[in-house]
Amino acid sequence: MTTRLNIFAWALLITTLIPGCKKDDPPVYVPAEPYANGAFISNEGTYGQANASVSFYDFAGDSVRNSIFTTVNNRPLGQLLQSTYAVNGKVYMVLNLSDTVVVASAGDFKEAGVFTGLSSPRYMTSFNNKGYVTQWGGSGEVKVIDLGTNAILKSIRVGTGPEQAIVVNGNILVCNGGAYDVDSTISVIDPVNDLVVKTITVGDNPKEMVVDKNNDIWVICYGYIKYDGSFNIILETPSKLVKVSGQSYQKTAEYIISATQHPQHIDISKDKSTIYYGGGFGYAGIYAMNITAAGTPSTPLIDGSKYFYGFNVNPANDEIYALDATNFTTPGTLFRYSNQGNLVNQYTVGIAPNGVLFK
Repeated sequence: MTTRLNIFAWALLITTLIPGCKKDDPPVYVPAEPYANGAFISNEGTYGQANASVSFYDFAGDSVRNSIFTTVNNRPLGQLLQSTYAVNGKVYMVLNLSDTVVVASAGDFKEAGVFTGLSSPRYMTSFNNKGYVTQWGGSGEVKVIDLGTNAILKSIRVGTGPEQAIVVNGNILVCNGGAYDVDSTISVIDPVNDLVVKTITVGDNPKEMVVDKNNDIWVICYGYIKYDGSFNIILETPSKLVKVSGQSYQKTAEYIISATQHPQHIDISKDKSTIYYGGGFGYAGIYAMNITAAGTPSTPLIDGSKYFYGFNVNPANDEIYALDATNFTTPGTLFRYSNQGNLVNQYTVGIAPNGVLFK
């Protein structure tokens, strides 16, 4: 009897200790491209601190993951993330105070290169495997980048304080935003020889552009504000929407937005028939205007009590993603609105969110 009990005890102990007698748990699935279906939020960060970041809004999960570049690459991104741009499966992050553009794979956000040799870069676009980076340095230049090698090919002198650049009819158009002074022009660059071939006069300090369904270009012009030594306003010009022909590059119409309020951002609907504008310092709400309207609207589409730092429109469904920078030292907020201006949801993102890049 004792022998049988001992054999039973040993059998029980062996069964407990041998892992092969136990069924393995199923493997945890980790997607190869965790950032394949969503939108990237650029978080500017606090001036003078290396806390710029990128957040990712996941469409399927209706959720946000913050600081994805640092999480994936185990290093800080840099100082003052001005904008992001995507091409050829990569995301280009333009860091104004770090004087660099950091490149990451759009699918997994692993670092894939860095552009150096820049001076206060602002925005980027591309054409024929060349990148065009606007920068305030060099008295207003566009740096031409070989996207294969990340080497600077050329510097193109444009206007003062160049901001957003876009491609229209095979040319690169650059808003000359004035920096801390005033400029009222858009530079047209021929990417074949990378020379400025035309200058378009619009309104004071143009910041951003969109192209409508008729191939006309709409420009948001901030206006110019001049202060005296005590920061009293001594000169102020109105903010405007200006329409430019996409064929002739001639100004065809302009609409006064305000004599004293100065929005900085513009976007367009999926069908390219509705303009949205707003955002920036001290401008409340987001407005919508049909491209056939006789004038700018008097009431906002979205929350006239909120001062959004930036916004963008989802080109797939016309939802409007508006960004609240709070106090520029603590996490900001992403507000997601329907195209009717109704709040759908809100999310905590990084410090000073300023723009959304839709994949």
